[in-house]
Parts: sequence; C-alpha cells; structure tokens
Amino acid sequence: MKTLNIVVALLFLVGAACQKAKKAETTTVGTAPVPATNSNSTTVPSIVKLLKADEAFIKQATMQKPYPMITDSIWSFYFALSISEPTPKDNIYKGHWLDLKEDGRYSKGQYGNTTDEGYYFYDQSRKTVEFRSSMKDTSSEWTVKVDPDAMLLIGTARFNNNPWQIKLLRRSSLPEEGKPLKNENFQK
Repeated sequence: MKTLNIVVALLFLVGAACQKAKKAETTTVGTAPVPATNSNSTTVPSIVKLLKADEAFIKQATMQKPYPMITDSIWSFYFALSISEPTPKDNIYKGHWLDLKEDGRYSKGQYGNTTDEGYYFYDQSRKTVEFRSSMKDTSSEWTVKVDPDAMLLIGTARFNNNPWQIKLLRRSSLPEEGKPLKNENFQK
C-alpha cells in the first residue's frame, strides 16, 4: 500500500512538472526579443503586379463555359461606393454599363461610347470574376453576387486596386442620357 502511495505521488509530481514546463514553453514562444530597427530606414510596401490579357488568360477566358446568369444582358451601374472614399450622394457612374459576352470578352463604357474592352474569367466555384483589359494595363478581381434583377460586384484585394462595391441592374440595351435608370422588370 505504501508503494502505491509513493507511485501515485511520483506520477502527480511528474505530471505537475510537465505542465509547468509546457506552460513556460508556451509563454516564452510569443515573447521573443524584437530586433532593433534603424529609425531612419523606410519600409517599401510590396507592389502588386497588374496582369495583362496575355495569351494564357485569353485562352482560359474564351474556353470557359458560358454562364447565362451574367452574360444574357447588359449591366448598368446603379450605385457604387468605396471603402476608402466618402459615400457619394449621386451615382458617380451614371450612364456606365458593362457587357459580359458568352465568348469570354467584355466591353464597358458610358452611354453610347465604349471606354474599355478585354477578357474576363468567371470562377463559378469561388464566385469571382477577373477582368483584364486589352486597351489599358489594368486588371481587377471581384466577388460576384447575382440575382435575376441585379448583380453586386465586391472588389477583392488581389490586385490591391479595388475598394469598390458596385450594384448593377440588368438591362436589355445601353443606358440613354436623360433617361433615369430603373429596374425594367418592375416597370408597368
């Protein structure tokens, strides 16, 4: 019986010692000394490279399966806001439109003028669309939320150039100057 008590006491002490050692190990992990830095040095933020509509991307865009939910209409910019700018009182993209074509190309513009063209790739599993311009050195990526009447594009941080959220309305034609933008599905 005395031996059993001694064994239990030893197990208890060993267990307590292990817990103390483990606790000391976990508390010292986060307290490593911070290396001194020269206060005169400046840090350069990493630059995100914008991607062009190269041959590989064009092939990927043109070979994708059409997604009629986003390609069967012209999308008119209804409202846009940026997390880095004050909320505008009016639609700063008045008259702007986006046309996603089934062959992987896109056009965008304002009223009757086309201001940009290029290719897009819609990733159905991630619900994102990536645009690469053929006319400008620009690229952007957006999270897509779409329903029968509207599409919401939420800028991602991939290219570090996209703090926007844009609501677009489905249209059958380009917007016309002087005509208010309304949801055609609810007009009588």
